Amino acid sequence: MSPRTRRRLSVAAIALTVLVVVFVAGVALFVERPSTTVAADTVTTASKPATPTASFVPTIAPVPPTGGYALDFTLPTFGKSGCMVCHGDPQLTIVRGDQSHNYWIDQKIVDASAHAKIQCTGCHIDFAYTSPHKDAADWRRVAKESCKNCHPDQFRDYSLGSHSEKVGPGHTPDPKAANKPLCGDCHGSHAMPKLKNNPAGKAAEHALSQQMCGSPGCHADYWANYNDYYHGAAYKRGATDAPACWGCHETHATRNHKDSLAYTNDSQLASTCGRCHEDVGEGYLTYTKLIHSKQQTLDGNPVYSTVKSARTGMSGLGETIGSLFGGRGGK
Repeated sequence: MSPRTRRRLSVAAIALTVLVVVFVAGVALFVERPSTTVAADTVTTASKPATPTASFVPTIAPVPPTGGYALDFTLPTFGKSGCMVCHGDPQLTIVRGDQSHNYWIDQKIVDASAHAKIQCTGCHIDFAYTSPHKDAADWRRVAKESCKNCHPDQFRDYSLGSHSEKVGPGHTPDPKAANKPLCGDCHGSHAMPKLKNNPAGKAAEHALSQQMCGSPGCHADYWANYNDYYHGAAYKRGATDAPACWGCHETHATRNHKDSLAYTNDSQLASTCGRCHEDVGEGYLTYTKLIHSKQQTLDGNPVYSTVKSARTGMSGLGETIGSLFGGRGGK
């Protein structure tokens, strides 16, 4: 037998041996694998006794509130990967007692606001997501005060003004502190207009005096009597050059008019009015009493009071005569 023939036989023998080993291994796996028979709602296997000695009761772990997912983490983004997964749903409503609260946030409103690029946790700085949410009694307050982190100058002025929650020498809070506004109470939340290089945004903010200052619980009485011809009445008719509340009372450093630094203090009025009017003199300043006290001033004028009384009397007489003729004509 030639060497070449012996080599060929050796290779063939090795190949045959490998095939035999693979075949035997496959048969072993097939024999040890339990055969499964499914009939209706029962499942039996070859390794399972035909008649079990005890009934089988599966142990099922309780489903956690998170639905099996680890959801306790801080959300760093505003987009769909974060808060808007839930708050982008208009139907996101929570019922508490006999009241329902909707927590939907309109993405379009936020995108058009001054804070379009600010993350949710940029304002909700104490917020870490848990499912279900843990109650946070002060979450509104935290969000309303978080503005100071980006607007320190404005917060400093606010802290010096009459709207701040002042603390006395004995570290006693102002008794009126509970009624003092926070940043968000005046400026709102998600729909703050853009002001920088945006005339439309500035015009929108200029028109918010009633919402910012004259709402019930704040200065509704001052809003009601802001009716003088050149300022209040013109402003309420939409005049863009008529002053909003902060045009005379300052913005963040608003002070009581008795404070010598207040823009509306007698010592500051010439400078305050001079921002809009030229050649403001002492006689010119007498008009300022009409800005919030027009009706009161008119009622104190004897000529006006007499004419008003006469008009009221004539109006009453006219109504009486009208009713008489109307009654007679109706018969």
